[in-house]
Amino acid sequence: MPVTVKGEQTREHILKTSRKILVAQGFHNTSVSEIISATGVKKGNLYYYFASKEELGLAVLEDAKVEFFLFLDKSLSGPDPVAKVINSCQAIFNIQKKNNFVGGCLFGNTALEMTDSNPEFASVIQEVFDLWTKKLEDLLLSAKESGRLNSPIPPRLLAKTVVATVEGALMMSRVSKREKDLRDFMAAVKSLLGG
Repeated sequence: MPVTVKGEQTREHILKTSRKILVAQGFHNTSVSEIISATGVKKGNLYYYFASKEELGLAVLEDAKVEFFLFLDKSLSGPDPVAKVINSCQAIFNIQKKNNFVGGCLFGNTALEMTDSNPEFASVIQEVFDLWTKKLEDLLLSAKESGRLNSPIPPRLLAKTVVATVEGALMMSRVSKREKDLRDFMAAVKSLLGG
């Protein structure tokens, strides 16, 4: 049965509202009744779109993944490949600051909470980190080939380090609620990349 425009809007509303709750509370600490209350949909409607809480959680991750890579592609801007990587990190940190250091990263949070117990969640998270790393690696490889990057660290390892640094910065600033942590990490990324 085809989904109507109104049905698609309802599904999107459930996804976006559920994401806010899952970022703040985590998967295990969020009940179906909280999702129903926050979205304003009836239990039957929720289960019409998502057969289980796990299916909803995976759909939220997939939706967030698409949105993140649209954001990342837009934020990878600048006069050269190194500047593009640095600007993308700054854009991510700006969102954390805008959110008053609450929530952190859905992917990082879910990695810590779910990947040991749920291979489907782990697969989506791995895909996010792999694709993110690959995008940065391609830019850093280009920077190395053009002489813009002089690091002895291979581009793939540098890309992984940048992704890990961003995730760590989000986690630490979420705990401390201090912008200084993000500034420190930005300084480290710039130094690492010669930016």
